Amino acid sequence: MGTDTGQTLQSVDQSALADEIVAALVAVVADASAPESAIGGLRNSRETSLSREQRAAAAALQAYGVECATGVLAAGLETDAQERAARLGAALQEDSAEDALALLRSDPDAGAEFKSRLSLDIAAKCAEMIAADIDRDKTGHFDILDKEDAAVFEARREEHRKQRNAAARDFLASLPARYPGFGAALFADIRHAVQRQVEEEHKRPDTHRAVASMFDEALAAMPDAQRDAVARARPKGS
Repeated sequence: MGTDTGQTLQSVDQSALADEIVAALVAVVADASAPESAIGGLRNSRETSLSREQRAAAAALQAYGVECATGVLAAGLETDAQERAARLGAALQEDSAEDALALLRSDPDAGAEFKSRLSLDIAAKCAEMIAADIDRDKTGHFDILDKEDAAVFEARREEHRKQRNAAARDFLASLPARYPGFGAALFADIRHAVQRQVEEEHKRPDTHRAVASMFDEALAAMPDAQRDAVARARPKGS
């Protein structure tokens, strides 16, 4: 299973596939796209440029991506969001090469480019949601005349925010253990890239602090040895 399957995985554009599946999954969990529409678009994309073996490998990468990303990107949303994501993941698994998906699950180094880009895209989306929350808090206004309804709305919104933040923290904190060969350096790279992007795109210091706090909390949740490994890593582009 290993060598031929690994070579097929390496023959596709893993970064592009990661970008594509995160965008599709975000649309599906937000109910902006039906799972069936998303899977149709993904299939069309594969069929235009890949061989049969590569299509099955690409589907396996994206099925793995849905497995990793759903718990983070659907956190704080209604139950239906998880169900829609599950339908997307099931369709991708049907299109996948079973040996490729098994390799991705069992070998942390298999599909390392895809896993790295997927993790970056997830973290960037989490930072984007943090920034959007702050913008709504500062500029948004809701006309809810009934005080009890307003209190329920605000409590539910705050609970959803806590769920999203906890999911982001847990995902980022898991990277060194999830990918022992490169996860600590990946965390450092992601932190550097995402915080720089946020500083370029958002001028509010409170947004910068909130995104930095996301990474600080993830770092604090790691065992000492993993925190030390992150500290030793030199982020790309720093």
